[in-house]
Amino acid sequence: MKRAVCVAVLLLAGCCFGQVRESASASADGIAPVFPSAQTSLAQMSHPQAQSSWDLTTPEVERLIEEGLSSESALTNAKIDAKTNDSAVVLTGAVGSDKQRDLASEVARAYAGSRQIENQIKVGAL
Repeated sequence: MKRAVCVAVLLLAGCCFGQVRESASASADGIAPVFPSAQTSLAQMSHPQAQSSWDLTTPEVERLIEEGLSSESALTNAKIDAKTNDSAVVLTGAVGSDKQRDLASEVARAYAGSRQIENQIKVGAL
């Protein structure tokens, strides 16, 4: 009986260890982890370059934000400009909805690093 319990425990531990290894290898293969960090925003998940933005220069951050904004299909008709300095990203322009305004902020936040986001985008002014 003791032997059967030990075998069952070992099998269960082996199964659990296998699942942990499978999750770890999936992350190493470039597949997103099952439970993303609580700090990860929606824009960061859709813009994989965002994680390295903390080390980028101000011109690089501005370029990435502009590219991110222009690549979002939901912002196709929006007119958004991003100006970046060492402490802030200022978004200006016009969009058709609050959702678009919020999405622009998320895209900027994904690349801004420690910079503050100042969203001055006007809604409904297209």
